Amino acid sequence: MRGGRKFNEVVKAARTTGGSLARWETPGDRGSVPGPAAVERLLQIYDAEDQLERILALRKEARQPDRWQPFDLERSYRTYANIESQATSIEYYASQIIPGIAQTESYSRAIIKATLHPSSDVDRELQVRMERKRILEEREDPELWLVVSEGALHQEVGSPAVMAQQLEHLIELAHQPSVTLQVLPFRAGAHVAMRLSSFVMLHVSHHGLTAVYTEGQTSSFFLTDQEDVEEYATLFNRLRASALDEGRPAHKLLEHVAAIHRSRKE
Repeated sequence: MRGGRKFNEVVKAARTTGGSLARWETPGDRGSVPGPAAVERLLQIYDAEDQLERILALRKEARQPDRWQPFDLERSYRTYANIESQATSIEYYASQIIPGIAQTESYSRAIIKATLHPSSDVDRELQVRMERKRILEEREDPELWLVVSEGALHQEVGSPAVMAQQLEHLIELAHQPSVTLQVLPFRAGAHVAMRLSSFVMLHVSHHGLTAVYTEGQTSSFFLTDQEDVEEYATLFNRLRASALDEGRPAHKLLEHVAAIHRSRKE
C-alpha cells in the first residue's frame, strides 16, 4: 500500500518511528501487528480509508488466540498449522515420508520419535499432528492433492504392521471426494524435484493467499513472492504429470506395497 511513498516521509506523517514502520511492513516472525490507531493513520496517508474495516478485521483475527496456543509451538510451525487449518486447497509433495496430514497415529509416533530432539515432548507433538488431521473431518474443504514418492511407501517406519496400516489408511483417504492421491513411481526416473525432500503449497482463497512451505532440520521457510509461488506451482504440475494417474493405477501400487509389508509382519 505504501507504493512509491518514501519510507521516512511515511514515518513522519504517521508520527511513529522507523523501527515501528519497518516491523509493520515485515512479514513472518520478525514483523508485528500495528495498533488500530496506527492502521487508521497509515490508511489515511495511503489514501485507502475504504480498506479500514477489512484491515481492522484482519488485525483482530491475527491477534485472536488460536487452537495451537496451548501447545507452545515454535512460531513458524504454528503459523503453518494456522494457515493449513484455513486452507481451501493443499498441494503436497513428499519423497521420504508420508505427509503429516495423511499419517496414522502409529506412523506419526515413529516419525516423531526418530526425528525430534531427545528433550522434546513426543506425546505433545503427536497430539498436534493428530489435531492437524481434523481439518479433513471438520470441513468440506480443503481440496487435498498429494504426490508421494514410491520410496516413502517402502521405507519401513515403525514396523511392517505400522506400514501396512498406514498404506491402508492412504487407500481409504484417497476415496474421499476432496482428496487426490498420486504415487511417483521408481520408474519415473529422474524428475524435477529430486533436490527436494518435500514442499507444500497452501491456498487460502478467501484471503487471496498462496504460500509455499518447506521444512528443514534446523529451519523452515514460507515463500509468498509471486515468482517463488509460480516456480513451485510449475514443479508440482510437472510432478503430477510424472506420477501415476489417480485411481486404480495408484491404488494398485499401494495395495501391492501394503501386501509386501503385511507379509513381513507375518
